[in-house]
Amino acid sequence: MRLAITLALLIASLTGVFADDATVAVTSHPSDAKVYVNGYYKGRTPATITISSATATPANYRLTLHLPGFKPYDTEIVLAAGQNKALYATMERLPSALGGRTICIDPGHPSETSAGTAGPTGVSENRMNWQVALKLRDNLQAAGATVVMTKQSENEHVTNRRRAEIANAANADIMIRLHCDAASARGFAIFAPDRQGTKYGVTGPSQSVIQRSTAAMGSFYEGMKSVLSGTLPGRGTHGDSATYVGSRQGALTGSIFSQVPTLTVEMVVLTNAQDEAFIKSASGQALMVDALRAGLEYTFRAR
Repeated sequence: MRLAITLALLIASLTGVFADDATVAVTSHPSDAKVYVNGYYKGRTPATITISSATATPANYRLTLHLPGFKPYDTEIVLAAGQNKALYATMERLPSALGGRTICIDPGHPSETSAGTAGPTGVSENRMNWQVALKLRDNLQAAGATVVMTKQSENEHVTNRRRAEIANAANADIMIRLHCDAASARGFAIFAPDRQGTKYGVTGPSQSVIQRSTAAMGSFYEGMKSVLSGTLPGRGTHGDSATYVGSRQGALTGSIFSQVPTLTVEMVVLTNAQDEAFIKSASGQALMVDALRAGLEYTFRAR
């Protein structure tokens, strides 16, 4: 009898050890939502999520889906080892935080500084900045924002001081300066004025602009990261003083003359072949526009 009981317990134990994992096939509309199980990231929709911790005893698992611009989808599902279930989530779009906002888009270059950098295959920064800016303008206008552009054609030469003055005259809620970097790493980065600088005898920006720009930078970065994560790495947030020009004059010229919050977005490292291929493709530019919009949405919701 003791032997039979021991064998029965051993079989039960082994059954628990070798039980099949539970799975949940998760789809959403729209797709590409991030999926979390009990707070742990598991992938993007559509995805089949494996629950390796499931046991023979049914347990509750919290599934949460996140997609920029949409309300988080949150639900609980009961699972036991060996079970396979499906979840379809209809994501509810959040009201845009962009309606009624005035946004100045500054496609970087050509200016008094330079014509911009170029990629390994000769793709010019000036062209990439312009193409993304036009698509971003249309996207933001469709969301109800008023968009002011600092130049009207791809090769128009506009000084960095004049670019800031255009944003000031429009009393923009924020100025977004689009650039592509030349660096050893790859990915996107955000810069904001962190101290005053002096150019042409003018010292700026004001402490208010520094404070508001710096406050916007973190939210903007998180918004972009929510879209680009897994596709394009983030290189963090930085002060203007970390740039070549900013280290010499205290801040970037466009920041010195700015009277509104201003951010410089290095969308990619154009001198990196992977980043160049990404930003020159239609799909890459579309994703970048989504990321920039998400950055703005995060920024204005945080205020």
